[in-house]
Amino acid sequence: MPGEFASACIFWGKFVDDGPRWLSLTAHCLDVAVVFRALCDLNGIRRSLQHAAGRSVSEQELDRLAVLAALHDAGKSNLGFQHKVFGEKGLRAGHIRELAPLLDPGVLDEHLHTAFVQALPVGMEAWFPNEQVAYSYLIGTFSHHGRPVQFKGERSGTYWQAQQEWWRPRGSWDPMAAITDIGCWAKAAFPNAFAPGGPSLPSEPRFHHRFAGLVVLADWLGSHPHWFPVQEVDVADRLR
Repeated sequence: MPGEFASACIFWGKFVDDGPRWLSLTAHCLDVAVVFRALCDLNGIRRSLQHAAGRSVSEQELDRLAVLAALHDAGKSNLGFQHKVFGEKGLRAGHIRELAPLLDPGVLDEHLHTAFVQALPVGMEAWFPNEQVAYSYLIGTFSHHGRPVQFKGERSGTYWQAQQEWWRPRGSWDPMAAITDIGCWAKAAFPNAFAPGGPSLPSEPRFHHRFAGLVVLADWLGSHPHWFPVQEVDVADRLR
């Protein structure tokens, strides 16, 4: 059931010291996904996507892209990122390069990679023609800060803490369960994305570039406190 995990432990997506105030990770990810999907309905953007794909892009495909956009901040579920607001000493965690133990082919931790894949929404694997295309879409959504993510097969920086500690459960804090929660609510928001059938998402690199750029824009808009205040919200209310 969407939100079931949230009753045990809520991960934050936006946090400000004034108060303090926070917005849950799942709520923020849904904000960005909904903004992304709304942008896709703009005529100019729809034409650009279809031109890049070399064909028409269905409503179902756009919903599937919105689910991928919802995963853009999955890296924030690492415990180094979550716990830094508590003033923990040590290396300061981000949420992009810390994905290396999960996704960098050169330094992959097989156990964590498998756990990450299993945390993704069930059925998503059918959206892609092959693993290479699926990987490209994930890299696209994780490049939402405007610069393409490039893993280099290095165990430097925060790699070891991310691999040995931050992606593993600690007490009631379970990073992979937080990713599962994002996926569950994304499925609730875009059920048509998970309907059987439909073509594979476009494999053309230029389409992936358009997708990545649109995620950047959606994240900018979906992070604006005027429209999406940093405050505790009920995720179900967010979808109404």
